[in-house]
Amino acid sequence: MDHKTLQLERIVFFSDAVFAIAITLLIIEVKVPHLEHTATDRDFIMSLVQLIPNFVGYFFSFLVIGAYWMGHHKIYGHIVNWNYGLVWRNTFFLLAIAFMPFSTAFFSENVTRIVPIVFYAVTFTLAGVLEVVLWRYAIKNGLTDPASDRAELDHLTWRMSVLPAAGVLSAVIAFFAPLFAGFAFALIPIAHRMIGAKFRREELAKKELASGTEG
Repeated sequence: MDHKTLQLERIVFFSDAVFAIAITLLIIEVKVPHLEHTATDRDFIMSLVQLIPNFVGYFFSFLVIGAYWMGHHKIYGHIVNWNYGLVWRNTFFLLAIAFMPFSTAFFSENVTRIVPIVFYAVTFTLAGVLEVVLWRYAIKNGLTDPASDRAELDHLTWRMSVLPAAGVLSAVIAFFAPLFAGFAFALIPIAHRMIGAKFRREELAKKELASGTEG
């Protein structure tokens, strides 16, 4: 294994560790209810019902961090070189990821209030913006595999940009209807499907054009 590959693997391993810790901290923030030994089954059920916002926050943030990890995994599948500019941008991205358990707990305890929802959406957005900045830096500075198709790299940029865009939309909605702010995130898979379909159409058109040229 050469030095360059080893250094890249260290970046990826460290990043994976931060992602794993952040996801683990999400459930730690969901506190187990402590009831008296005289508590009835109804009391236990009600204590769990009161934790529903925490469970929702855990589930949603688990998916969010997982989505950011998948994006991180994909971009490092294309990155074949590194410099300290990449390392610093990767570090700032991880800073936002590591902060998400706190913003999730803050939001889960105050699901109907504007400030906690906006705070969560801003954290979500910041992580997405920093991931896009990291990726575009790698492309601009020639750190990606020269054999990678430029259209595929741009496609990945568009996919990653959907996440912070949803965060901004959620923050805006929160000022008018806090309970409906989360619906902005439901648009993420729809947008990803649309971008994926557009990319496949463009690739198909390229293949048909190439076939026609050869013919």
